[in-house]
Amino acid sequence: MKSQTLRVKLKNNPYDILLSADTAEFVSRLKKIADVRAPLFVITDSNVAKLHLDSFLNALKKAGFACRVAVIKAGETGKSLQTLCRLYDKALDQGMDRKSCAVAFGGGVVGDAAGFFASTYMRGIRYVQVPTTLLAMTDSSVGGKTAVNTSGGKNIAGAFCQPSLVWINPDYLATLPERQIKNGLAEVVKYAFTFDAKFHDYISDMFESGIISSEDFEYMILKSCGYKASVVEKDEKETKGLREVLNFGHTLAHAIETYTEYKKFLHGEAVAAGMLFAAQLSARVKMCGMDTYFEVKNLLESAGLLLKLGTLNADKLLALMKKDKKSVGGDIRFVLLKNVGKAITGVRVPDKIVRETLIKFLNS
Repeated sequence: MKSQTLRVKLKNNPYDILLSADTAEFVSRLKKIADVRAPLFVITDSNVAKLHLDSFLNALKKAGFACRVAVIKAGETGKSLQTLCRLYDKALDQGMDRKSCAVAFGGGVVGDAAGFFASTYMRGIRYVQVPTTLLAMTDSSVGGKTAVNTSGGKNIAGAFCQPSLVWINPDYLATLPERQIKNGLAEVVKYAFTFDAKFHDYISDMFESGIISSEDFEYMILKSCGYKASVVEKDEKETKGLREVLNFGHTLAHAIETYTEYKKFLHGEAVAAGMLFAAQLSARVKMCGMDTYFEVKNLLESAGLLLKLGTLNADKLLALMKKDKKSVGGDIRFVLLKNVGKAITGVRVPDKIVRETLIKFLNS
């Protein structure tokens, strides 16, 4: 594949997203960011460590980097305050200082936890994102949102901390199981619904063909990163309301994940359910027509992302949604659809309508 670079043009923290299968090109970029005299702190999870850690470390060591490694538990339960404390202790024990650079080598959980670690260790050190899942490549590795979960909800403790570089190597997708590919496709579909009707048509045709080529993956990754970068550049810390569009489907999704203690659904699966609910709610309040709702439903179905939520309680989900970070004074603010490719942020819907729609959604 031909390597491509996308620049995230932030005023204070600009950085590159490098899409390339060439490890040597990544190492060359890394040398411009990280001091080879200070050890790299590579943070990964137990699944990625088994598959890719040895070859990744060998490439870094050949380039002259001294590497220290921390392996966290795979899955959402590894994204916790307890994990952070263990990372702080290990970093201190292994001699990490303010000149050290952290490397988040894994999926979204690793990226979030490692990024939050980097934002707070010794009041902040540099870090680099090396995503290994489709979800992380298309969404979570870009934009600087870092966080861990608490018992009260998802991503409650966190900080904005931009990486110094994002290296996306699509070759890592070859070792992902089908469920994890679908998990990442949910975030790709999100961009199609909220940003670009033509991208929606491209994805729809791709799903209908039943084949996703390596070129398709590269195109989806680059387009998704481009959409996200364009928003982050205008509203880095979500103070203007522009960045909220990236949360389409996430209000219910985070409630589902918290409700089920992160054990039943992957993040993308919950987001898919959240997007379908948001589309249904959009139609309910006449933000869009039922034709838009069915376009959302049909695309999620063709992607294999429609799922049954089982016996989840509507009132408990509603209570959890009220704790969402976008809520103000207990009022939930939704991202709803006007049509495919056009989303409206900050929409307040009366609890009664949300509850009625949610009950209908859960029973459908």
